[in-house]
Amino acid sequence: MKRTEEYAFETVIEKDLLAGGYRAIAPDGFDRKAALFPSEALEFIQETQPAEWQKLEALVGDRTREQILIDLCKWMDTCGSLATLRHGFKCYGRTLRVAYFKAAHELNPELEARYAANRLALTRQLHYSEHSEKSLDLVGVVPWAETNG
Repeated sequence: MKRTEEYAFETVIEKDLLAGGYRAIAPDGFDRKAALFPSEALEFIQETQPAEWQKLEALVGDRTREQILIDLCKWMDTCGSLATLRHGFKCYGRTLRVAYFKAAHELNPELEARYAANRLALTRQLHYSEHSEKSLDLVGVVPWAETNG
């Protein structure tokens, strides 16, 4: 595939995902060493789990954001990204979630609201390596959702 055809193909996919609820984020917010978008992870946790965030702030104070990222990265290194998406991770004994899965039924409004809080995002030309400038053309940003129920 020629580069112009590849770019056009990426653009079509991007346009379709943006129309379907994804939002675009700039690739420069990506932390290559941690392999995540730190601000996205922290904002999601703070917005969807304010009580847990406040409890952690009471314990850790000004280092809350830093400690959450340290524990998230350690947990993903130990348990893997998929397990972290499914089950969350521990920070000072508190379980924090980085995604919510769709409930088997729609009888619980709280579960529906949690699922709706997932952030669907994409970015283009993501430079992922600390050792090179290689990039991925189009990336769905994780954590933040399981889209096929």
